[in-house]
Amino acid sequence: MTRLTGVIIDDEKDVADLVAIFLELKGLDIVGRAYNGCQGVQIFEKENPDFVILDMKMPEYDGAYAISEIKKKNPDAKIFVVTGFCPYDNLEKDVTFVFTKPVDLTKLYEKITASLA
Repeated sequence: MTRLTGVIIDDEKDVADLVAIFLELKGLDIVGRAYNGCQGVQIFEKENPDFVILDMKMPEYDGAYAISEIKKKNPDAKIFVVTGFCPYDNLEKDVTFVFTKPVDLTKLYEKITASLA
């Protein structure tokens, strides 16, 4: 069985690292980490991961930019938003699931694996 691959996009490096380490310990492969939406889209294009975890509020290119660009490339992309601030209307129609920070990492893992089963 191949392992699920993912990309994490969050401007808080410590958060991205913590989520990546947790998910890798659970058996998922984190194939890239980005610290703004533009970097995240570039990694998505290169790696074509099974899922993306992203923050909404980031400097430069935010989560809304990343969602829009990723969905253009793959309308079926599995995107999990983890954010402390979410003023975006109708976000649920474009993403798989929305979590608020601080996120329960076990629930995040369960949602990822359930949506890709």
